Amino acid sequence: MATCRTRNSALISCAVTLFPSDTVLASLQVMQRYGLAVLPVVDEARGELIAEVTEAELCRVAARLPLLRVAEILTAKALAAEEGMTGAGELPVPLMAAEGGQAWLH
Repeated sequence: MATCRTRNSALISCAVTLFPSDTVLASLQVMQRYGLAVLPVVDEARGELIAEVTEAELCRVAARLPLLRVAEILTAKALAAEEGMTGAGELPVPLMAAEGGQAWLH
């Protein structure tokens, strides 16, 4: 989502951000539209910065789970950090299985 404020018809700031409820597909479309590879994720109610996601992280899950919410990617990143995982290729992304279980895409 692009947020711009004006003051007396002059542009003050323009920020392109994502919300935790945004999908992977919608997030990638925003990135493509604005030519960005990283976007901040902000709280929908308070507008506070929560985290950031990269195009690479989103692309890893886009083919299989385009409607996965950004919040789930952020949760996976937090879990990976708690487990001491490093490197972009090691980020696990939770997948909600059709049976109601949880699987991991590495």
